[in-house]
Amino acid sequence: MNQHYNQNYTWEQINEILAMIHDCIREGRFIISKNENRQENIDFINEYNLNSRRQNEILLKIKTEDFAIHCKIRK
Repeated sequence: MNQHYNQNYTWEQINEILAMIHDCIREGRFIISKNENRQENIDFINEYNLNSRRQNEILLKIKTEDFAIHCKIRK
């Protein structure tokens, strides 16, 4: 993770952000960037042959705990 990103969030802040993200996914109001700066996204989608439905399913499974190893989460 980029050292310049804020990594000091509370558990509740991450829950709130993920809830907003999940709402956007369910309502079709998001895109996965696939431009030249996001080659890693393209490679992942292609390697695992992920259609849009499967991409949504994966994104909706993201939980607060998934960020615990990357952020300094305060409960």
